[in-house]
Amino acid sequence: MLTEAPAATVSAPARTVGVSPSGSQPGPSRTDGSAHFRSLETAPALPIAAELFRAFNECGLRYGIIQDLAALQDGLAGRDDLDILLDKHDYPAFCSIVSKLHGRRSVSLSCYDNVCPGREDWFVPDFSRGRYLHFDMHIGVRVGWEFRKRYPVFDYAAITRWDSICVGAVPVPVVSPEDEVRIAIARFAFRARALPWRQWIAVGEGWKDQFARLPPLSGEQGLHVVEYTFGGGRAVSCRFQQSADGLVAHRGDLARLRRSIREMCGFTGRYGIADGAVHLVRKASYLGLRCLHRWMPGTFPPKRRPAAGGFVVALIGPDGMGKSTQVDRLTQIFRWKFGCAQAYVGTGDGNGWWLRKALQTLVFPHRRQLKSLVQHDGKNPASRNWSKGGVVAAALALWAVLIAFERYAVVKRAHRWATRGLIVICDRWPQALRRGYLDGPTIPEHLFSVPGLSALARLEQRLYQKMAECRPDLTLHLVSDFAVSALRKPGEIRKEAFDARLSLMAELRAKDKNIQTVDASAGIEAVERDLFRQIWLSL
Repeated sequence: MLTEAPAATVSAPARTVGVSPSGSQPGPSRTDGSAHFRSLETAPALPIAAELFRAFNECGLRYGIIQDLAALQDGLAGRDDLDILLDKHDYPAFCSIVSKLHGRRSVSLSCYDNVCPGREDWFVPDFSRGRYLHFDMHIGVRVGWEFRKRYPVFDYAAITRWDSICVGAVPVPVVSPEDEVRIAIARFAFRARALPWRQWIAVGEGWKDQFARLPPLSGEQGLHVVEYTFGGGRAVSCRFQQSADGLVAHRGDLARLRRSIREMCGFTGRYGIADGAVHLVRKASYLGLRCLHRWMPGTFPPKRRPAAGGFVVALIGPDGMGKSTQVDRLTQIFRWKFGCAQAYVGTGDGNGWWLRKALQTLVFPHRRQLKSLVQHDGKNPASRNWSKGGVVAAALALWAVLIAFERYAVVKRAHRWATRGLIVICDRWPQALRRGYLDGPTIPEHLFSVPGLSALARLEQRLYQKMAECRPDLTLHLVSDFAVSALRKPGEIRKEAFDARLSLMAELRAKDKNIQTVDASAGIEAVERDLFRQIWLSL
C-alpha cells in the first residue's frame, strides 16, 4: 500500500477534538493521538444522514468519506454523491444497517466508468423529505483510466489519518487533506493528457480544488513535491509547480507513478496500451448508448437501475387530484440517479398518437352534440334518422377502438420499459370493470346490438381485458372530497361523476387488495412524500 513520506506532510488544522473515526467515543488518531475537526455547515443535510452515520458509529464500522468538501454539503443534502471508503471486514454490517433503513442497491451498465469490483451504488431514502442519499461505497479505491479502473491502491488501512466533521451532532470521519491529495494525484496520473513533447502537463479546472493543499517544498518558490513509498522502500516523487498556465505536473513523475502502481498491483509489461484500448472501447460504447437513449428512449437499459429490476407504478384518481403534477415531480426525483420514464394513458393534454390528437382537436367542440345524436337514434335503428346517427355511431365506435389500441400500446410499452430496468410512472391506468369511467371502454352498451358495431364493441372489450391483465407492479389511488377537485379544477367534473369514479375505485380495491390509497387533499409536498414512500418501499 502507499504511504506518504514525511516531506509530503500537510499542516493539520488548528482545532482538534478527541473523536474516533469509527465510533462516537473519544479515541486516538492514527498519527498524532487526536482526531482533527473540520468545521462544515451541514444545515441542509437530510435527517437520514445523521441517523445513518449514528448507526455506523454505534456498530463500530471502520469507514470514512473520501470526497472533496466542496461537494460534501450537496451530498449530505441529497443533491450529489457521497464516496464512502469501508473496511472490507465491515461490509456485512454495512449492508445490514443500510437495509434496515430501507436502503436499495443499484446495478450499472457494464461499460460504465464506475463498474469495478469493490464498488457499489447504495441509496438510502429520507421519507420525511421525499428524497434519498446516494452513496458510492468503496471497499478499496481503484485508480486507472476513466473506464478502466483496475488497480486497487488505497484501502481503509492505507489512509494515514481521518479528520472528523459533525452531521446533526454526529461525528463523521472524513479523509485528511494530505490523504485526499495522495488519492487525487494517483487518479490524475492515469487521466493526465498532453502533447508528447511537453514535459509539464497542465492540471485541469476539475482537479485544482483537490490539489489546493499541495505541500510546498522548502526553499523553492511555487514548487510542490509529494512522495509515495512502495513496498521494498522504493519511493516516487511527483512535482507540481505554478506557471503562467496555472498549476502543472511533471510528465516523467506521473509516468513513474503509474508504472509503480501497476507493479505494486502485480501488473507488469505493456498493460498501459491494453488499458487504453479497453478504455476507448468502453467509453465509445457508453457514449453510443447515451445517444441512443436520447433518440430512442426506453429502447436500451438505462445507465443505472434498481438491483431488483424495473418497476411500473400507476397513479389513478378523478380529475383534480393532482395526478399529472405528481407524475412529473416523482419522475424528476427518481430520474436523478435511476432510469425513469413516465407514461400517459388518458386522452387529455398528455402525450399521445398524433392521429388521435389531431382528430380529437376537430371533434372535441362537437362531442356533446354527437353523443346525444347517437344516444337518441341508436335506440331506434328503424327510424328514418338512423342513417345519420348510424354514421356518427360508427365513427365514435372507430374512435373508441383507436383509443383502445393507443392505450394498449402504452401499457405494453410501459411493461417493456420495466423489463429493461426503468422505473415507469404512469398517469392513469385502463380498467375493464365499468364503461365510461377511469379510462375504461367507451362504446355504449346499446350499440352492441347494432349490426357491424357489435364487432367493434367486442374488439374494444377484448383490448381492455388484456390491459386489465397487465397490471402495474404498484397501483396508487388518489382519493379526496369533491370540494378539493372543484377548488383545483373548477367546472371540470360534476359531483355525480366524481362520486361514480370514487365508487368504481372502491370496487377495484375490493378486487385487488394490493392497491394503496393516498389522501390527495393534503399539500403537493405532503402528497409527494407519501407517494415517494409507497413507491420506494415497493422497489
